[in-house]
Amino acid sequence: MYIISKTPSEFGYPALQTWSSVNPPAGYYEYPAAFYSVFYPSDKRAAGFVTLTVDNGKVVNVEWDEEAYQKWAEENPETEPDTLTASKIARIQQSKTDLAEYLATHPLQWMDGNYYSITAEKQAQLTSKIMAATMAAQTSIPYTLTWNSTGEVCKEWSLSDLSALAFAIDKRVTALVSYQQTQEVAMRNAETQYELDGIVVDYDTVQ
Repeated sequence: MYIISKTPSEFGYPALQTWSSVNPPAGYYEYPAAFYSVFYPSDKRAAGFVTLTVDNGKVVNVEWDEEAYQKWAEENPETEPDTLTASKIARIQQSKTDLAEYLATHPLQWMDGNYYSITAEKQAQLTSKIMAATMAAQTSIPYTLTWNSTGEVCKEWSLSDLSALAFAIDKRVTALVSYQQTQEVAMRNAETQYELDGIVVDYDTVQ
């Protein structure tokens, strides 16, 4: 998932960050990928000039703050176009979009031979299921724990087996997110277009 700082700077919010756990860390809100282009508009020289609507720790609506952006633009007049910076922004955004698509199209094969989705949404649902089952066990409340493989209906699971699956999914997603972050840092640090073009993002290489 993406996360955004709860505290904006004078002229907008700091850059969005990726986060592999289900819940955002202290000081951050969950930021849905659907609002990514609002935060990073393609026709502006800067990003983060937005106003947020938040519900229960999650951003539910984002609006571009043109007034704040124009104030910044007046104090930071455009000079020569920085094509390298623009290329970096585009490459980084593409790497994040590709990661979201990769998670959606590359489920994890488990020990039972079936495949299980590893998207952020399914991870959140899985965590919720395990928490409910754990609470039920602690309070001696009857609870049937179920989960489904990709394209199949739910079946009953033991808490230990489903927890093992959840840990395996978290390990896989963490590896992919860490790889994206490493490549993003390399992109930001590239000093030439040639160096930037040489940075490969291939999620199939992540073990």
